[in-house]
Amino acid sequence: MHMKLPSTRTLYFVWAILMASTIGLMGAGRVDVNIDLGPAWVTVLLVLAGVKSSLILWFYLNLGQSSPGWKKGFIGFLCAILVFVWGVSFVST
Repeated sequence: MHMKLPSTRTLYFVWAILMASTIGLMGAGRVDVNIDLGPAWVTVLLVLAGVKSSLILWFYLNLGQSSPGWKKGFIGFLCAILVFVWGVSFVST
């Protein structure tokens, strides 16, 4: 089985996006202040965290070249984790 790997340029580009979004999420999540973000901000932050983890799965773990079953399984598991965290954030407040 021959898999096409992402180019170095693509990996650097994805890395830059991940670093920029990490800095943006830290600012948006107000990691320096102990405040309640509210349901809207929690939802936005979890969606962006899901996008970041999808980029890592797709490019760095090369999920894009996997069979459809693996893609659905990993993305489904990721969504389950995010929905669980989202639900817990509302129960704990």
